[in-house]
Amino acid sequence: MIRTTNLITAGAVAAFGLTAWSGVVVAGDSHTIKFGNVISAGDTQNQGYELFAEQVAERTDGRIKVEVYPDSQLGGEREMIEATQFGDIEMTAPSVGVLANFDKSLQVFDFPFIFEDAETAYEVLDSELGDEMLAGLADSGLIALGWGENGFRNLAMTDGTVRVPEDMDGVKLRTMQVPMHIAYWESVGAAPTPLSFPEVFTSLQQGVVDGVENPYELLYSARLTEPANYLTETRHIYDPEVLLINKDFYESLSDEDQEIIQSAADAAIDKIRSLKKTVSDEIRAEIEAAGGTVTDLTEEERQAWIDSAIPFYTDNASEVDTDKLKAILEAAGNTTFLEAIQ
Repeated sequence: MIRTTNLITAGAVAAFGLTAWSGVVVAGDSHTIKFGNVISAGDTQNQGYELFAEQVAERTDGRIKVEVYPDSQLGGEREMIEATQFGDIEMTAPSVGVLANFDKSLQVFDFPFIFEDAETAYEVLDSELGDEMLAGLADSGLIALGWGENGFRNLAMTDGTVRVPEDMDGVKLRTMQVPMHIAYWESVGAAPTPLSFPEVFTSLQQGVVDGVENPYELLYSARLTEPANYLTETRHIYDPEVLLINKDFYESLSDEDQEIIQSAADAAIDKIRSLKKTVSDEIRAEIEAAGGTVTDLTEEERQAWIDSAIPFYTDNASEVDTDKLKAILEAAGNTTFLEAIQ
């Protein structure tokens, strides 16, 4: 990543609360970074973000302060991406599905069943290909500091267990406002219903939707497993998050401060990934202890889900950057869907 110290306008100085001298941000100035996300305070992601804040404060002797705002305190994911673009806040960490609305090349990660496990996902995301996928965000006024992790998405229903795609016929499923997610669930007969994350709990309670799909940890910490306590481990999408910082703000920092921010982000990502290795099993046990039902698919049932996605790939590969989709599938060793779109 090329790091530069740029001239910025007086308006930008005011917007970010920076101290300027003759129109140039002075190295060593104090800054406060507002870092918003939708994840519950105790979840693994926020443990990583708190580490990020600690390391930045420690390495700058408190000159740069990071304030972490979890639990959608600063809005939904889309709102916080836009706020980061405009400099109303400095950082956020959205799901790649929502972020794809700002960089269409990222839509390839919205296709189901790309990665068999997290280790494969890490290898692909941490490669030159993964770096290339993030670089395009600079055109939207955003710098990506790295790939965080939400985890594999699973189903949670309010009334009965889902085992095969046919069980989704007519089901009102809360999804993100993500075109490929919506298109996939429509392809298996569901009625996808996009809702902002803060609306989901009440919508499940009131029957506005019949179910939701998210990683176990987020389902549990947001209490969504109370109204939706029939879970199925479909692992249909691996959901990376991206640590974002406002481009103008980042480039106004000295090279040294940029390195501190990047290094702290790397440490946060390492911690999140380490915690994620065991959290799904732990959370699953807590869901079951609270009276929830968690269903594992048989090999035949999981294959039925994979087979259900083949026509989706065939029909929708041309709607995204097909070459990048092929590259991601090839890097993941996923021959099933690669052959479907060749």
